Amino acid sequence: MSDPTLTVAVVLGIGLASGVLAGMLGVGGGIFLVPGMVLLLGQDQHTAQGISLATIVATATAGAIVHRRQGNVDLRLVLLIAPSAVVFGFLGAWMADKVDALWLRRLFSGFLLIMGARMMMSRKPEQENVRAN
Repeated sequence: MSDPTLTVAVVLGIGLASGVLAGMLGVGGGIFLVPGMVLLLGQDQHTAQGISLATIVATATAGAIVHRRQGNVDLRLVLLIAPSAVVFGFLGAWMADKVDALWLRRLFSGFLLIMGARMMMSRKPEQENVRAN
């Protein structure tokens, strides 16, 4: 983008959507930041993924604080999952660097489609309740 005002507007829009999605749905970086940066800002797939991962720290921290206050964070489960996620995050980033950008984009898109379809088709667990404030 050559117009700086438009670029700032797009960046703020991507950040707004990513932050709201991250806090509300537990997603944001992967499903919105990456396509937004690739399609709207012209970033290559590898760079978009790297930027997305760097911003996840901030959005995840903010969202986790609010969800913890609301009682939605099981710290025992966090302590079990987080160490392996960090270790394998290094492995995944290393592997991503070895994959051609086109194939990385295809893998990313396919993953989103498969997971989205699975979530749409899954039955809601009986213990899950809708919260109303």
